[in-house]
Amino acid sequence: MPQKTKPKPAARLSKRERVVVAASKLFLDDGYGATGMDAIAKQAGVSKATVYSYYGDKSSLFADVMVRMCEEVGGRHQVEGLVGASPEDTLRAIALFWLDRVLETVDRQLLQRVVAESREFPELGKKFWETGPGRIEALLARYLEDAKRRGLLDVDDPARVAASFLGQLAGLYLLPMLAGVRKRPSEAEIRRGVDDVIAGFLASRRPRT
Repeated sequence: MPQKTKPKPAARLSKRERVVVAASKLFLDDGYGATGMDAIAKQAGVSKATVYSYYGDKSSLFADVMVRMCEEVGGRHQVEGLVGASPEDTLRAIALFWLDRVLETVDRQLLQRVVAESREFPELGKKFWETGPGRIEALLARYLEDAKRRGLLDVDDPARVAASFLGQLAGLYLLPMLAGVRKRPSEAEIRRGVDDVIAGFLASRRPRT
């Protein structure tokens, strides 16, 4: 009788990945200034010498951790599939995706940490924008430019209009969540808010016949 093959165990994290995971937790929980390399080594279950073998100093580790998190939250492999068959479908897909990404950065305390640390690490804020909100805003601007060319929408300045559209969406939820006066809205509430914004947008941007 043939022996059953045992399933292979899940791949264990490398020491470097354990350092990154530990640093991610501590940087988000305690902030850059309050987090030491000793604490990171302890959290990762490695020696401090091991941490320094991968990262020469705390700032380089922090930069790597934050860039990874920004790219993860930004959904870099999902953006180009948002363009739909009609302006309404495309605006809804982009709006829902953008809000989900931005609100997740608040839930995970990533946006708050980026704002807090960007003065000392200006490249962090730039990376956060480029890998997340800015990339989606650029996609929307390109779509609006194409919709204008095809006569689907009346858009005078696609880049400005894209920024205005997404800013209107952010105004629905972002500041109250950052201020701690409300929790993340439900999916149904988000969809209602998105549909209201899109209805107003299309009412003012449909080509006049």
